[in-house]
Amino acid sequence: MSTENLTIGKRDYEVQIEELNQADLRFYSENPRIYSVLNIMGEEPAQDLIEGHMSDLEHVKQLKRSIESNGGLIDPLIVRNGDFTVLEGNSRLAAYRILCKNDPIKWGKVKCKILPPNIDDAAVFALLGQYHIIGKKDWDPFEQAHYLFRRHKQTKFPISSMAQELGITTQRASRMIDVIEFMIKHDDLNKKHWSYYEEYLKSLTIKKHRQNNQEMDDSISKMIRADDIRQAADIRNLTKILKVGDKQSKKIAQKIFSRKISIDEGYKEIQDSGKLDDVFKRLQNFRKVINENSFGEQIAANKESWDRANFEMNKIIKRLEQIKKNYDKQTK
Repeated sequence: MSTENLTIGKRDYEVQIEELNQADLRFYSENPRIYSVLNIMGEEPAQDLIEGHMSDLEHVKQLKRSIESNGGLIDPLIVRNGDFTVLEGNSRLAAYRILCKNDPIKWGKVKCKILPPNIDDAAVFALLGQYHIIGKKDWDPFEQAHYLFRRHKQTKFPISSMAQELGITTQRASRMIDVIEFMIKHDDLNKKHWSYYEEYLKSLTIKKHRQNNQEMDDSISKMIRADDIRQAADIRNLTKILKVGDKQSKKIAQKIFSRKISIDEGYKEIQDSGKLDDVFKRLQNFRKVINENSFGEQIAANKESWDRANFEMNKIIKRLEQIKKNYDKQTK
């Protein structure tokens, strides 16, 4: 047995390094990879249920082959003394459990770093963040967001401080937490849906329409859960429909939210109208500008500005009349 110092959140912890019986170790049920799948209802899952779930994961099977080929672990498990919970290395523990079934003598013990039993939740969360968000980053975005959400709720650690500690912006950390809260509120913690909800909540155009449509969130959540929305691109197409902002686009959006048509159907309808083309957008923006009261006031401010503006307006009118005349000829 040997000892070393492990720094977590600017504090040094003395750890013991030794081999432990892997059968005595416990999976950490708060690990996001476990929690997000097995602990949704708030009840701690049984150890055999966790082991069964972890053993079926493809990356655990790959770890098993790697550990077997190497003859053991390169990185020790990090274990809390007292209850022997594996705070870091649950996938490696699962791989060892698979190996041990075939050869309990060779794989019965595993190298561990043993932390003191009184290490608090804040330090554990900081440890996991160092490994999986700053370090190897092997958690997917949903698991990272779940980690941030639970750490913020359980330890009251400020979002800005978490973001600084993890090297991400406060805005990014806040959005990740907001997405998880939204998913919880709408009873959908399917990690496959994470990107859809993230795309939905980050869109400023959608945010504007959500303020005037209280049922919009429920409609979108139902569509996602029913697999009517199958990719984040669907949400981006919805944003494009809403951005047009005319009567037709509003009617299409309403049909989508009432689930009379799909986003694909609505997008095709608005696309066929030509309103998603750049030339249409430029015309629409031009019309918005000339409809502003200040536009006319500036033109008529004095004779010099009127003469200059009048020259440009005549040119514009002449060109538009020519375009219309050419179109009429082609369609006759």
